[in-house]
This record gives sequence, structure tokens and C-alpha cells, in this order.
Amino acid sequence: MAKYKLVEKHAVEHHNEYYEVKITQDSDHPESLFFTTNEENLEEVAASIIADHKPGVKHWTVIPHRKDS
Repeated sequence: MAKYKLVEKHAVEHHNEYYEVKITQDSDHPESLFFTTNEENLEEVAASIIADHKPGVKHWTVIPHRKDS
């Protein structure tokens, strides 16, 4: 099981590195979940997040974000 922590969009500035799972299934209502993890396989982590929090969603993408130094 992948280890991750969901974070609120307004709280991402407190993290040096975070990731976004952008749900691309419904382009009229875009939605994203933000998370942090130490796992190497981001696709596996994102799949776990979708399964846990948005079951039934089949189209999504992972976007890494890094705070500029």
C-alpha cells in the first residue's frame, strides 16, 4: 500500500515538494487532489489516492510541483 498524505491546496506552500493528481475525466468540472509522499512510484501513489478518495474515476494525471529555492 502506498504511503501518502493529502494536503489542502492552501497548505501546499508549507511543503518543498508536493504532487497533484488532476482528474481529467470531466473537463467541465476539473478537480485536483494534492499530496506529499516519499514513495518513488508516483503513478502507484496516485492510483491509491484515486481508489481511496475518488473511486470510479478512470482518467487522471500526476503533476509534480517543486518550490523554487
